[in-house]
Amino acid sequence: YGYCAVPENKSLTIEAGTNIHFHANSGLIISKKATLSINGEVSNEVIIEGDRLEPKFSEIPGQWGTIWLRAGSKNNSIKNTIIKNASIGIISDSIGDILSPTLTIKNTQIYNSSNFGLLGRETTIEGENLVINNSGQSSLACIIGGKYNFTHSTFTNFWNNSFREFPSVLINNYFTYFENNTQIVETRNLYAANFTNCIIDGSNNVELIIDKVEGSVFNYSFKNNLLKFNDYNSSYSTIPEYDFTNTTYYLENILNGKADFKSPQNNELVIGEKSDAINKANTQGTLQVSNDILGKLRTFPADIGAYQHIIFEN
Repeated sequence: YGYCAVPENKSLTIEAGTNIHFHANSGLIISKKATLSINGEVSNEVIIEGDRLEPKFSEIPGQWGTIWLRAGSKNNSIKNTIIKNASIGIISDSIGDILSPTLTIKNTQIYNSSNFGLLGRETTIEGENLVINNSGQSSLACIIGGKYNFTHSTFTNFWNNSFREFPSVLINNYFTYFENNTQIVETRNLYAANFTNCIIDGSNNVELIIDKVEGSVFNYSFKNNLLKFNDYNSSYSTIPEYDFTNTTYYLENILNGKADFKSPQNNELVIGEKSDAINKANTQGTLQVSNDILGKLRTFPADIGAYQHIIFEN
């Protein structure tokens, strides 16, 4: 009940098999110079969710607050964890040392967030085998610059609880505020937003927004991803950031291919034998992440996304 805080220069370690239940308006805060380590295992995950255990509450968004990695927290690590039904699954704030990630997150699933699944604000995040789905706004938001590297991850949004105006993945390099009734826009360096062997999909036509404001570094790269971007009205055709033929930023991606998820509305994001993602992964990325989120050894070439495909039973 309420927020649990890890104070400066202290660490919290959560071992495999732990279940944590947060009441409404509760969560976890990692303070400046503090560290969070969640050490789940492939067959023994850590589960973090609300405290309403009745079956009808098992998939209801917004039942508790967030895990907030505050500015200056360091060396945070989350492995083999399921985070469900929060307002925001994880907030990671403010870049420290760009050579040392604020958050390393692997083999982790984030579902049913009423706002964002993973919200990074001018921070550094390294992610592998990450699956995020069903978010009221974006499943992944990398905003106000920072440094982000994601490999073999699945970012989707099949939210159906209300109208959704945000894409599955949002990237920008600025923030705004008002001063004397005048809107001020300030930019921050986007050192990297690299996506390799990832699926970006969802129920909207456009599920990737790259929102650049001039005035700071803006680096991004997409290699061997399955991207949903149906620009039916040519609204983005003159914006350079969406030139998918520019090999400086886009290489070997599949645009608007079929993911063939098992049941995305039910957060089952494993892909089937009809997926266009099969055997299309970048080999270098696979060498870095040789097993999928379930611990299955990847083939060469591997499948794009967090899962190797399976054959669905009728």
